[in-house]
Amino acid sequence: METWSQLLETLGGEQRRAMEFLYTHLPQSDLDTYPAALFLQFADHALTMRRTLPWCAELPEELFDHYVLFPRVNDEDLSFHRQHFSEALLNRVHAMDTMEERILEVNRWCHENASYQSQDDRTASPWTVYANGSGRCGEESAFLVAALRSIGIAARQVYSPRWAHCDDNHAWVEALCDGQWRFLGACEPEPILDRGWFNTAASRAILVHSRIFGTGNHLLHGTPISRVDGISWFNQTERYAKTAPLQLHVTRDGQPAAGARLELQVLNEATYYTIATLTADCYGYAEIRLGLGDLHVLATQDGLWAEADRAGDRVELALAPLQERETDWVTMDVLAPQDAVLRDVSLDEAGKARRTAELQRGAALREARMAQFYTPRPEDGPRETLYRTARSNAEALRTFLERDDNPLRQAMVETLTDKDLRDVNPAVLEEHLLHVAANDGLPAEVYQSFVLSPRIELEPLTAWRGPLAQALCPEEQAVYRKNPAALWTELERRITTRDLGLVYTGERTGLVWTPMAAWTAGRCDCRSLRILFVAILRSLGVAARLGQLDGMPEYWQNGCFHPVKPRATATLTLTHAPEAEPLYRQNWTLAVRTATGWNTLSLTDQDWQQGQRTLTVPAGQYRLLTSVRLPNGNQFAAGKEFSLRAGTERTESLLLRSFRLEDLLRRQDMPVLPAVTLDGTPVPDVSRINGRPTLLCWMEEGNEPTEHVLNELMAGQEALQQLAANVVFLVRGRDSLNQRTLAQVLQRWPDIQVLLDDWAFDLETVARHLACDPERPPLAVVCNGDGVAVYGISGYHVGSVELMTRIIAQLCAEA
Repeated sequence: METWSQLLETLGGEQRRAMEFLYTHLPQSDLDTYPAALFLQFADHALTMRRTLPWCAELPEELFDHYVLFPRVNDEDLSFHRQHFSEALLNRVHAMDTMEERILEVNRWCHENASYQSQDDRTASPWTVYANGSGRCGEESAFLVAALRSIGIAARQVYSPRWAHCDDNHAWVEALCDGQWRFLGACEPEPILDRGWFNTAASRAILVHSRIFGTGNHLLHGTPISRVDGISWFNQTERYAKTAPLQLHVTRDGQPAAGARLELQVLNEATYYTIATLTADCYGYAEIRLGLGDLHVLATQDGLWAEADRAGDRVELALAPLQERETDWVTMDVLAPQDAVLRDVSLDEAGKARRTAELQRGAALREARMAQFYTPRPEDGPRETLYRTARSNAEALRTFLERDDNPLRQAMVETLTDKDLRDVNPAVLEEHLLHVAANDGLPAEVYQSFVLSPRIELEPLTAWRGPLAQALCPEEQAVYRKNPAALWTELERRITTRDLGLVYTGERTGLVWTPMAAWTAGRCDCRSLRILFVAILRSLGVAARLGQLDGMPEYWQNGCFHPVKPRATATLTLTHAPEAEPLYRQNWTLAVRTATGWNTLSLTDQDWQQGQRTLTVPAGQYRLLTSVRLPNGNQFAAGKEFSLRAGTERTESLLLRSFRLEDLLRRQDMPVLPAVTLDGTPVPDVSRINGRPTLLCWMEEGNEPTEHVLNELMAGQEALQQLAANVVFLVRGRDSLNQRTLAQVLQRWPDIQVLLDDWAFDLETVARHLACDPERPPLAVVCNGDGVAVYGISGYHVGSVELMTRIIAQLCAEA
């Protein structure tokens, strides 16, 4: 493979300049992982656009470099897609007179080819999103940015890293239009720019930021926030929300703490998420303009520590040594910013009609294309579901599975995620199958998941099994099979995790070195080193994994998994009140303190038994946080710190704060949501039907939370029917009515109105509007007779139907 230096020597002129820019601005993990020839493809394509398209030619060089030439948007997998995208798009935009028309047309094309779908956190490439017809919001926005850049339009992704008013984040796109950044929702076509379902949500943001890899000084990047690990961050909040200045001052022994690290954090998913990192100047100060909600600040330097909450426009922090702390529960009312949309983006009736027609047209084209991905065969049998999941990758996956009758083929594929099925290269699976070690007495499930599987964490799937095993001599292999901990010691000596190049993304993105890239380069970050360790052991036939609690490597020996570095542990028993049903990363979290911050443990909602669960955790200082999110976005929170010493046992009871019915109610105008009845009759607005209170339910038929809600509705049918209120089900399509439980409810309750709408789009629009989670259907919303939402909830919570019945009864009494 040609190296960067070898390739650069063969280049000249603009081609060399472009590649030199990429070499100094790409993350080091990209330089070590991907071939230089891949980036030459991106450079050649961008330079062709600059020569042939007037709107690209007139861009300032720095903006062209960062927002057209640059192949990376965020932390997506990389593959060359721009030639295909540009061939599909240039004919559509060539005759258009304005940049706004071109940008809107590119988004229409994206909508025709992809829509939102909740998926795992590995960010697929724009090509995968296009090829398979879906992506989560970060993938959709990277897809749209890639499509815009493919025809020479400067574009970038912007992010609210964590909302203050709901447990989620969101990414969208800004495109440079006539010298100004204009925004749009990816794969969500609108008739005009600066309009999306997230307008209201963005007006409640504490921070909206953009980033570039490396450095840049052009004013159109925005107001600088910081430069961390070679990534430059810029503040875009003022274009979306009301802001105010915040000044932070940190001291150390009464003197300015120059260079101290300041992490600005939002309480989200019942834990503190860092949304920005600042560095104190020589006087101990840092400043930033932010949205108006509550904020937490963590300051660290040289093992010293301070925490404080935002109060007014200034935060004072005094660094002190870390100490063991025992605190009682401290309650906190955490306030979210209020709605304050900065621009009127309402559509007239003609605009609404154009938007509805475009959504329907694009969805029909997308569904027709996706229907061609896979054609069932009688012999597919139980693999039919797998092939349907693989979508456009179905034939490639079929080729791998049916090459011979080796049962390990099926076993390997069963360890992959749905996203893996859609973009894995069968040649990679063949390499793993060819070199996998035979099972030497391991339990079958341990061998399958932790030896056979090529999936370790969320890294790109690559061929590493054979090359890693061959890189070790037989003597080394024997030593590491017998003593896996010795391999970790050797890797810490051999692989450097410091001074990782000009641009190192660190913990700020999902980028990693693949196992072979880390081994060959002799450098990687700590996360990639852990992945490499597991990969080498699996190559040697030793079961290995990353620990569920803290992500540290573990290996199988003598019938159980052992941490790579022995650590002292303690036993923590957690309890909760009988009436509570706490959900991890929604109502509570547990974090352990490190030298640089709090590390939230990766727990699940399993293992609760009669309100109690017991954990074995490393000894250390811990923090419990709980949160009850109210419909207005505010939170009733509580926190407690305590120390767990080695060998000790401790019991803690979660404090989930109580609330009144009035605390749950809000007054939020609903967007206009047109739908149609099953017989095709238009319904102008589903939230304003006959002037009566209405319970709107977006039902995802067949999923477990919807099943629970449907069962609760049947149990509470009599009480709801006694009220002068509407019950409305919004379903994906007519096929939804065939689902057994849904059909049973409708048979027993013929008064329920069933409507068809733009299900996914409207669900997401309403959920985000009401601080609910669109990734957790069903969504239920209680509206008064005037189309004003007073309560919304997503997912399933015990007693939610009974609570909504009480709210509807109160609305009926007020009418």
